[in-house]
Amino acid sequence: MPEDNKIPWIEAIHEVQEEVSKFANPYYGGPYRREEINYWECILEWLYQDREERKIGSCLDIGCAYGTLAVFCREFYQCDVYCTDFMSHLLSAPLADKHGLKFRVNNIELDPFPWDQKFDTIIFTEILEHLNFHPLPTLRKIKGLLGAKGRLYLSTPDAKYYGKVTKYYQRLADMPQPQKGLPIVDAHVYVYPENELLDLLGEAGFTVEKFQYTPAHHFNLMLSGRE
Repeated sequence: MPEDNKIPWIEAIHEVQEEVSKFANPYYGGPYRREEINYWECILEWLYQDREERKIGSCLDIGCAYGTLAVFCREFYQCDVYCTDFMSHLLSAPLADKHGLKFRVNNIELDPFPWDQKFDTIIFTEILEHLNFHPLPTLRKIKGLLGAKGRLYLSTPDAKYYGKVTKYYQRLADMPQPQKGLPIVDAHVYVYPENELLDLLGEAGFTVEKFQYTPAHHFNLMLSGRE
């Protein structure tokens, strides 16, 4: 097994992180930068391999935060990259301008989607557990944004390791349907065990193409819209 810094996708993401750190707030340069790869390291490898398998013309990063994976896709695929987040201050405007990222403030659960198109690749990493409402309508909405051969890359922590979050809801069934006017919290609202996650994704109409578990105890999935 090669050293981490000799693995091509790790080398590539480290270069991207260095670029993002020039524009991001100090928090990114500290713990976040060190930890983020641990959440989606299998997805990073799949994204790297994906270029060999198909032509990628458009990518969407939902909940893009500081923009690491968005910049990676822009530079690696040389494709159009669209980004959304419900907070405006995380993605640096100069970084987005430099790399041609198309960004909109958007709450994927509540707001109309800002672009009328479908995507070859959708990134949805470390967002599912933050959703404030029952995730099924939002996952179906995301499925509708995939192109005919599109792929969704999803990561989320494992409740078996990190523990269930019961501060907000005891059960998935207790979560309300998306509706405006309710308070929005930025927290881990609901964390999923494996069986519940897979059942949910199947109900939303996704097919699991790849599934791995990171050493940091996060689920990494590559999904298609083929039922």
